[in-house]
Amino acid sequence: MRSNAKCYVELRADLDRISIIDCHDHSEVAGPRPSDPIAAVLDWYITSDLHSTSSDDEIAFILNEKLSLEERWPVLERAWMRTCYTGYAQVIRRALNHFYGEPDLTLEALQRIRDHLIDFSDPATFESVLDEARILVRLEDIYNMPGLLDGSYTPPPRSRVVISLPSFHAVCSYDEVHDKVAPLHKNITCLDEYLGACREIFSRLKAAGAVAFKDQSAYTRPLDYGNPTRGQAEAAFNWFMEDPRRKLSYPDGNRPLGDFLFHEFMRMARDLNLPVQIHTGHMAGIRNSLPKTNVALLTPLIELHRDTRFDLFHANWPYDGDLLFLAKNYPNVTIDFCWAHMVDPLYSQELLRRIISSVPHGKVHGYGSDLNGGSMIQAWAHADLARDNIAIALADLVEMEYLNLDEARQIAADWLFNNPNQFFNLNL
Repeated sequence: MRSNAKCYVELRADLDRISIIDCHDHSEVAGPRPSDPIAAVLDWYITSDLHSTSSDDEIAFILNEKLSLEERWPVLERAWMRTCYTGYAQVIRRALNHFYGEPDLTLEALQRIRDHLIDFSDPATFESVLDEARILVRLEDIYNMPGLLDGSYTPPPRSRVVISLPSFHAVCSYDEVHDKVAPLHKNITCLDEYLGACREIFSRLKAAGAVAFKDQSAYTRPLDYGNPTRGQAEAAFNWFMEDPRRKLSYPDGNRPLGDFLFHEFMRMARDLNLPVQIHTGHMAGIRNSLPKTNVALLTPLIELHRDTRFDLFHANWPYDGDLLFLAKNYPNVTIDFCWAHMVDPLYSQELLRRIISSVPHGKVHGYGSDLNGGSMIQAWAHADLARDNIAIALADLVEMEYLNLDEARQIAADWLFNNPNQFFNLNL
């Protein structure tokens, strides 16, 4: 992709020299070492597009590594030919071409790369791709918090820890409460003790290097957090604590407790000076309910917690207007384009243009790979696509004389590096 603007080529080359902060990633481990060429090439996102144009049975067949490549290819080919122009497919094509010299996904291409798949379980190889993408730091959504606390777990290279929040407020039973605080070896008997234990865990994680919280509860519940009383929350908490065989339903039975805890955690985020990243908009996979993820549902939460900083994910695809409104009106809101560049490249380009004229450009975080440790070629390709989208959006604005070229360069540097460096207190 490219813009027809006269400055595009020069601006795009400038963006290649800008170092990137990856604002969201899932590489809890480097690797694993791939053995199947299909698994090495298809990340979890393109698999969703393939699934949406095939069937449950066919996607299971494609991903069944017990079957030969040659057996699976006809089914994969049919699905690929129906989805090969999406943003996800753009990432796959770029990755194949850059790392394996294969311009497209074909049986012959997969056969040729089968015997020399890149091993990203090797930290040096892992870092070499980050070097190529000029990614200096990655904000990692880490689930292995006990390992972080006791020192038995080391994140992949260049990681800065982000605390995964949902399971702490989705507790529905005695066992789940004690599972969350297990690293502290404490017996919890009341809601206040649970809140104290959570605060201690979060404080220790910050001391271990955590730079933010992250919440992706939109996958399982609406974002319309109510504001229940402590008494309502305690009634739910005490109900299952007094009998370990009881369990609240989720999400409805958990709502008084879960919503109360979420508000308490927002206060802890304020006190710890850690921003809160929240999943909004489109969800990975297929068959989910999109309206429950619209960022507009967070308005009362954002209004109440004015001293808590919110980093709103995925450009809220496809609800761009609601996101622009919140970012324009609330000082504690930033826009994060993690994942968005490959969800819908044209949406991302248009939203970036609209942001310049409607929202302070210092409230934008321009890139997040949102991939796992085995998807490094795709992470490079996603960064390449993000640079394209940003260069196209800004070059178009230079062409129409809304910006000059030096201003476009500065905005690109702010979006990819300066803004997240300051917002997350990375001190790079």
